[in-house]
Amino acid sequence: MDRDGVTIVIPNWNHEVFLPRSIASGLAGVEAMRRSGVPSELVVVDDHSRDGSAPLLRQLEVIYRDRGLRVASHARNSGLAAARNRGLDEASYRYVVFMDADNELVPGNLGLLHRSLKETGAAAAFGNLLAREQNARRAGWMISNAGIHPKIFSGNYVDAFSMVDRVQVHDSGRYDASCSAHEDYELWLHLATTGRRILFVPVVFGYYYIVPNSMIKDTDQNHRINGRIRRIFDQVGARPMLPLETNCLRYHPDLGYH
Repeated sequence: MDRDGVTIVIPNWNHEVFLPRSIASGLAGVEAMRRSGVPSELVVVDDHSRDGSAPLLRQLEVIYRDRGLRVASHARNSGLAAARNRGLDEASYRYVVFMDADNELVPGNLGLLHRSLKETGAAAAFGNLLAREQNARRAGWMISNAGIHPKIFSGNYVDAFSMVDRVQVHDSGRYDASCSAHEDYELWLHLATTGRRILFVPVVFGYYYIVPNSMIKDTDQNHRINGRIRRIFDQVGARPMLPLETNCLRYHPDLGYH
């Protein structure tokens, strides 16, 4: 579990049309890391898709296995938390990047997050994401562009597209499947409140493509806190006044903390 290297994990559920782009960027990231001497791989976890994802992934695995692509499949739909946890189990290396099928990785910056986690011992790191409307003429906007600080208890502003230390995430209990549609948010809060460090690395880590049915457009899932999460992490509204080990941590491996 503590073998140095990077595993990129793409959970997929009925995102056939986006897989070629996300997998191509993931494989480019694997190649970039291997060139720098860091062993890497790409694992796609298909959560029992009913579109054409399964045959496409089988074909791509045959074609690109030598470049580091592996596919794991669920026999039944188990949800996003289960898919992410399966990715943690399948990973050959300690540092795991989670990107969704509608994401695109910036391969050249992958090594910066890897170095950041190794140099600081943090549990997770994320960078800037550029959100783009599918087929839109206007420019996109930036998300995940600030470090962890107390306002995260009022609503999530950090995307799941990140790199985590698999050892620390396992030790912390992994993704909680009972927090449906808030699995990623719950993990950020859990890591922050249990003393784990989360870094914001000020580089563009990738792109988030907004499509008509994207979860980012669902305000109920992205800007409101359900009652269960509030009861777990901020029952009396005191969190903004309590210290966080991860408060506003910005780190770049060429600059240090700043």
